Amino acid sequence: MSESAAEKIRTIETLEGTFTLRLVRDDLGTIYPGMIRYTVEVLRGTETVYTYAINTYESGRQASLFDTRKAAEIVFARLAHDVASRPHLYTRSRVFTRPLPGTGTADVVILQGSPRRFGNSAKIASWCDDEAARAGYTSRVFYLQEMDIRPCIGCYVCYDQGYCPVEDGMPPIIRALEAASVIVVCTPVYTGTVPAALKAAMDRCQWLHAREKILGKEVHARGLLVAVAGRRGSEPFVCVTRVVGMFMENLGIRPADPVLIGDLDRARDVETIGGAEDGVRAALSALLAPRNER
Repeated sequence: MSESAAEKIRTIETLEGTFTLRLVRDDLGTIYPGMIRYTVEVLRGTETVYTYAINTYESGRQASLFDTRKAAEIVFARLAHDVASRPHLYTRSRVFTRPLPGTGTADVVILQGSPRRFGNSAKIASWCDDEAARAGYTSRVFYLQEMDIRPCIGCYVCYDQGYCPVEDGMPPIIRALEAASVIVVCTPVYTGTVPAALKAAMDRCQWLHAREKILGKEVHARGLLVAVAGRRGSEPFVCVTRVVGMFMENLGIRPADPVLIGDLDRARDVETIGGAEDGVRAALSALLAPRNER
């Protein structure tokens, strides 16, 4: 994916042992045009005890490559001084990441995008949850409106080491999506597109995109969109299908044909629409191999 070259290497002998500082340049242009990442590593013997990284998108799209490289060189020089003067601070790993939860994965992950806990999208999510259980699969529903999910701030830090610096409730979602076999998005149409909480979660999945590209943590999942709208016809779903489709494409999720249910302004309750539940269940079931075939 990238071409790496050590731009600077410095060895420092101290009473705490031998330290090596490396400034490494990675060409990440296959991810975003012109993206270059500079990483400063401090090794004590063969163990990496400190890492700092910065990329050209993080430092600003208008910044020159020289600016980003210069910032990395300044960090390199300051770390060299700090290691030489305070080597005891670098005798153990000081890696700054946001580890993902070790538990909470499921075969089927359902993103329930409606703010209404007992609305039509929530009912559809429950149908999907039940259908997964019928087929012998584990499932997990994320009620996004009830979670602390902050907007993506476009910092591009996730493309440095594969983690997001924003402190909120996203880590369990990232962990679950990364391990899922099927990902279902249940959403109403809000002003022609998806509700804010769902859009925020999808935007924050740039973190997962970075993990795929930087760490090789690929998503191996099929995707299903189930959307409801107040009006009849296909027109209300144009933006929703595009937005969710791009979300899946960005992560390499292979989408099935969406299930689109309209006329809810008249029907009010999705359960009263003939064939709606059967259609949702059938769409999900088609993505789930029988238990004995896995």
